[in-house]
Amino acid sequence: MLALERSWHTGLRSMARAGAPVILDEVPLSWGAGQERLRSAFNDVELIWVAARGDPGVAIFREARRVDRVEGLARQPALSVRGGVAYDVEVYATHSSTEGYARDMARQLSLDAFVS
Repeated sequence: MLALERSWHTGLRSMARAGAPVILDEVPLSWGAGQERLRSAFNDVELIWVAARGDPGVAIFREARRVDRVEGLARQPALSVRGGVAYDVEVYATHSSTEGYARDMARQLSLDAFVS
């Protein structure tokens, strides 16, 4: 499994180094160790770590309404402590839309072009 993860990260890193804007929406399954593997894989690419926090019940409700989700994937990340993972920005998704917390994240990162 780690070989597949390394291949995935190598491809994403190549895209980022070539100038593609990359947003990786991923929950590291091994938390702190997973974050360190990503840092290592992207050693020459700037990374910004964003924690999307919210009410687990809302996450489960939203997951159930999306046809492209496997039931149960939202519950564990919403309840876990995320031990050993350090974040640059935190957004709270319970009471806002995807666009709302994207604007919040852009504001926290001073990305004025994305804040409207």
